[in-house]
Amino acid sequence: MARRTPAARPSRMLPADRRTQILEAARRLLEFRPVDELSVESVAREAGVSPGLLFHYFGSQRRFRQAVLEAAADELLAHVRPDPALSPAEQLRAGITTFTDHVTRYPAVYRAVTRLGAAAGVRTLHRSARSTLAGWLHTALAGAGAPATPAVTLAVTGWLACMEEIVLAWLDEPTTDRRSLEELCERSFYQLVRAALDDEEQWLLLRERVTVRPPAPPAR
Repeated sequence: MARRTPAARPSRMLPADRRTQILEAARRLLEFRPVDELSVESVAREAGVSPGLLFHYFGSQRRFRQAVLEAAADELLAHVRPDPALSPAEQLRAGITTFTDHVTRYPAVYRAVTRLGAAAGVRTLHRSARSTLAGWLHTALAGAGAPATPAVTLAVTGWLACMEEIVLAWLDEPTTDRRSLEELCERSFYQLVRAALDDEEQWLLLRERVTVRPPAPPAR
């Protein structure tokens, strides 16, 4: 009788790849449950690993949930990163659409970041993401000629908070269609900037400039 050749063992994953695999499993589960119900055991089953391995990589359930939220924030920022080839107005519109896409797909994650932010780590994560988004908006406005005044800075910061609440309220009770929601967010941005400038001539000039795309880089 011929001897059977033992099946080859699957190659061991690198720690970074294993960590990514676990976080991806957690993200799949977050499409169906809130983050505060995300247990190490359920994610381990989804990822096909032992709970002990999750504790090995993340140390505790609290730190694991924090890592899941950090990965979600990184993904959001990667998706809404502005395209420098577009005009500021196009960048804003694309960012609102992508933001709404992301929050609609993972509402539990974003609610956790914005509404469960009492924990210091989550609060810091939320502020960091907001700061990055605000930086992109300030860069776009400055490129179109907007002054970097305290009023403009406050308008951008306030609009980000406003947009979050508008989208989350819409998720709780979608009383309008998706396109109308995004148009409301876009209009509110311009109205806040207009109020911050408090100069109609300057506003009209800015409103025209934000629609202009930057010149294409010279061909090599």
